[in-house]
Amino acid sequence: MAESVTMILASLPVALPVINMKPTANDVTIADIAQAAGVSVSTVSRILNNKPDVAEDTRRRVQAVIKELGFTPHAQAQRLAAGRSRAIALLFPDAQLSLMREEFILGAAKAASDAAYTFYLMTSTVSKPQLAALCHSALTDGIIVMEIHLNDWRVNFLKKTGFPFVMIGRCANNAGVSLIDMDFEQGIAQTIEHLAGLGHRKIALLALPGEAYEHGYGPAVRSQDSYVKTCKRLGLPRIIATSNDVRAQVSEATHKLLDRHPDLTAIVSMHGDTTIGVYRALQERGLCIPDDVSVIAFITSRTAELFTPALGAIDFPAYEFGYQAGRMLIERLNGSGAVEHIIPPPQLVLRRSVAEPRNASGRRNPA
Repeated sequence: MAESVTMILASLPVALPVINMKPTANDVTIADIAQAAGVSVSTVSRILNNKPDVAEDTRRRVQAVIKELGFTPHAQAQRLAAGRSRAIALLFPDAQLSLMREEFILGAAKAASDAAYTFYLMTSTVSKPQLAALCHSALTDGIIVMEIHLNDWRVNFLKKTGFPFVMIGRCANNAGVSLIDMDFEQGIAQTIEHLAGLGHRKIALLALPGEAYEHGYGPAVRSQDSYVKTCKRLGLPRIIATSNDVRAQVSEATHKLLDRHPDLTAIVSMHGDTTIGVYRALQERGLCIPDDVSVIAFITSRTAELFTPALGAIDFPAYEFGYQAGRMLIERLNGSGAVEHIIPPPQLVLRRSVAEPRNASGRRNPA
C-alpha cells in the first residue's frame, strides 16, 4: 500500500496538501501497547486488524491494555485498511499563482474540511498511465477535474473506469456527470449587448489562445463563438485578439489590438487577474479607462475591486464553484448525491471601468 502511494506522489506533483487532522485525546502508540502488554508490536497490529492467528488469552490481555490506555487506532490507517482514504483531489493542470485560481482551490479545500476529508491539489498535466495509477492507488476516493475540453479524454477515461469524479467545467456530452460551470455564452452575450446599448460599436474580445480554441477548451470555444454570434446579431464588427494568460503577453496583445483598431472603445477580457495587462497597455499609450476605452473581464469580485479604476466584470464566483464541486463529490462518495448540473446565470457587475463611448454623446457618464 505504501509503495503505491509513494509512486503516485512521485509521478504527480502534489501541492498544497490540506490535511484535516484533529488531535486525539492522547498520543498512545501501538509500541506503548506492546510494551504494557508484554507482546511484540506485530502482535498488537494483528489484533487491531482482527487477524485470527493470535492466542485468545493474548488477545484479551492486549485488548484490556488498549481499553485501559484509551488507545484509538489512527483514523487514516483504518480508512486505508478499509479501502477508503476519505480524501479528495483537485486535478488543476497549470494552476499558476493568481487570486482567482486560489479561490477555486480554497473553496474545494473548505468543502473537504467541512466533511472531515483530506484534500490534495495536483497541478501537473497527467498522462493516461498516471491517471490510471491515481485511480488504482489509495491516495484519493474521488477527483474534481478542471480545465475541461469539449471532448476530454480524462472525463471519458474516468467514466469508463467508474472512478468517482465531478467537473468544474463541462464537455459536449455531460450525461451522468455532476458539474458546475460558468455560462460563458450568456455572459459574453449579456456584456456585448450592454456595451452596444451604451453606444459602443467597436468592441474587442481579448480571447484565450488560439490553440485553446482549436483543441476544444470549453471556455475558449464558448466565449469566442458567443462573441461572434452576438456581434453578428447586433451588426457589430468582430475584433478578436488572443493571448496566453500571462500579464506581459496580455499587455502585448492589447498593444497589437490598438495598433490594428485605434478607434475601438471597449475591450472584453477572458483573462481574469492578468487583465491588469490591459490596464498597463492603455496607460502606456496615454489612454484613460473608461474615458477612452471601457474594460470588462471574467473575474472574481474580490479581485475586480483591486483594480484602479475598479473593473467591470462578469462575476466569476470561483470560491463557490470550488466549494460546490467538493460538496457534490463528497455527497456522491457518501452515497447521497444525485447528478447535478449547476450553471448559474451570469452576473454583469458594472464598476468604474465602464462608460458610454465619448463619440456617442460627446460626454462620459459611468455605466
